[in-house]
Amino acid sequence: MDLNQTCKNCKFRSHLFDKLSDEQLDSIYKNKKSTFIEKGSIIVNAGDPIREFIYLTDGLVKLQKIGIKGKEQIITIARPMDFISLLSVLSKDTYEYTITTLVDSQVCRIDLNVMRNMLRENSDFSLDILRYISNTADDIIKHTYLLNSKNLRGRIAMLLVEFAEKYFHSSEYILPMSRKEIAEMIDMTPENVIRIMSEFKKDGVIKLRSKQVEIINMELLKKIRDLG
Repeated sequence: MDLNQTCKNCKFRSHLFDKLSDEQLDSIYKNKKSTFIEKGSIIVNAGDPIREFIYLTDGLVKLQKIGIKGKEQIITIARPMDFISLLSVLSKDTYEYTITTLVDSQVCRIDLNVMRNMLRENSDFSLDILRYISNTADDIIKHTYLLNSKNLRGRIAMLLVEFAEKYFHSSEYILPMSRKEIAEMIDMTPENVIRIMSEFKKDGVIKLRSKQVEIINMELLKKIRDLG
């Protein structure tokens, strides 16, 4: 087998795979399925049986929880090189979260039994996976705490800066979420999201054309985030 075409040399390969042998990487390659998924598509629904590891190679997805009364809450946004199913896959038989694409995305699906065998065989790989899960959970808790500690303007500013620096690496980008989705993520009403973004536009902090955002004054936006 030509390893130039396998997971070993994939530019989207996670550093977690560095602990796997060439033979194990070949096994993943033989059992994986790469899938393109259009924006707004559900990858898995909460309650679906877990049969595979899902690895995001391109795009952005949201992990979402729906409460008893039907209230939707976005838990986190995942970016390329994230294992987007790990919060459920090792502890549950069904998914705890609904996972939906925010932009056109691509995932690799790896058979669950193949991955479980590697976890049993390779202790270093198992430890890295556990660290990854722990760090992901810690990041979600920290992010939620920071959001909840801010006022409404601070929450919007924090999210706009994150999109620029963490997800798009540019001060100009197409907002991948609707106003309603932003409201779900930061526990606000869509009306408040629209009002505050309009205020930022009026104050010259951002330019806003439909979903296209350009941050004009990053320093001021970060100050609003930090003081909010």
